[in-house]
Amino acid sequence: MSYCESFRASYARCNIDEDFLTFFLKHFCSTNPRFSERFCGVDNEKQTRMLKASIILVQNASDNPYIRNNVKSLAKRHKDMNLNIKPEELVAWRESLLVTVANFDPLFDDEIEQAWRSTLELGIEIMSKHAIN
Repeated sequence: MSYCESFRASYARCNIDEDFLTFFLKHFCSTNPRFSERFCGVDNEKQTRMLKASIILVQNASDNPYIRNNVKSLAKRHKDMNLNIKPEELVAWRESLLVTVANFDPLFDDEIEQAWRSTLELGIEIMSKHAIN
């Protein structure tokens, strides 16, 4: 099975819903006090919708040049909002997402982890290039 197929199967098993996204957000915020400050007082429902969209967007960047432009635009919006994103924060985002996947995908293993890493790599690279001041 290719990384793309493994990723899509894992994504489907995770059932990316409010529970998944809430777990992710809690874990992500626990890795850095700045994240908790950024998300404090934010509408949780709206934030989970935005997180789901960002996961899908970053995931699809590897397959589609149009989507890569959307990721670039998202990165620039983050920069324009003066979020002062640091490279290690993008790593924390990815690692928190992987911890969440490991908790929600009953078939999670090293191959599935690598499929997620590989699939997200280009989107995170674009975010690193365009979101960081």
